Amino acid sequence: MPRAVKIAALASVSLLLVAGIAVLLLYQASQAVPIFYQKAVAVEAASQVDERDSFVARASALASDLHNRGNWSSLFTADEINAWLALELATNYAHLLPDEIRDPRVSITADGAALGCHYRTGEIDTVVSVLFEAYLQSPHVVAIRIRSVRAGSLPVPLGPILDGLSHVARELNLRLEWRKSRGDPVALVTLPRLGDRPDESLRLESIELREGELYVAGTVGLPPLDSAPVLPEPLRVPTAQLELDDESGREGPGDDEPRIGARENDALQK
Repeated sequence: MPRAVKIAALASVSLLLVAGIAVLLLYQASQAVPIFYQKAVAVEAASQVDERDSFVARASALASDLHNRGNWSSLFTADEINAWLALELATNYAHLLPDEIRDPRVSITADGAALGCHYRTGEIDTVVSVLFEAYLQSPHVVAIRIRSVRAGSLPVPLGPILDGLSHVARELNLRLEWRKSRGDPVALVTLPRLGDRPDESLRLESIELREGELYVAGTVGLPPLDSAPVLPEPLRVPTAQLELDDESGREGPGDDEPRIGARENDALQK
């Protein structure tokens, strides 16, 4: 066999080997499961009944408070939320989730929150996780800042995620506006009115992410508080065009393109 043919054959084999290793590494990365999600789905259903009942009781009490003029507040734990997701959502509200998604779970810390779910469609079978922050933009607007979206440990393009959230907001008749803060997309969700009269206005005046807890408080029909919120800059790029430049999370030439997979909080994975 001529020397040139041998070199070409060796180069081809080497390229195939490198490509095979790359595919294997990508597959392994897509199969990585966040630690918080592993722990949440491993909890036995029988041990979650009390926490599920506690969540339902707190939610019912909050719904009752929202029908009365005055102050209201409520605190939910991540364990209570996960118990409801495990026992109630899957059993009685499964129609709310697309067929590709199952077993959603949450993690909450003082630095932010994580939402994970099992995603399966065609040959894709992975755990998708979203890291985000939630804070009060104004007494009637909640801001949700999306910090990263991953399939396993691989970054995921943001466009479909943002479009999906916009679709859900339309289905629920919620006003949603996209902005951008430090390169990350921010969803501004305006709370709906409770009725037609001004004195029925719902105001959210506090939202706190604590270690394992979510605390919310506000008023119904009370005089508004003075506030002058500073809005994040508008998100001018169509959501379908939002993608990651590289896995480092660095922004590309255009500052209007949010990045994902950046500043991931390791604490949310524990």
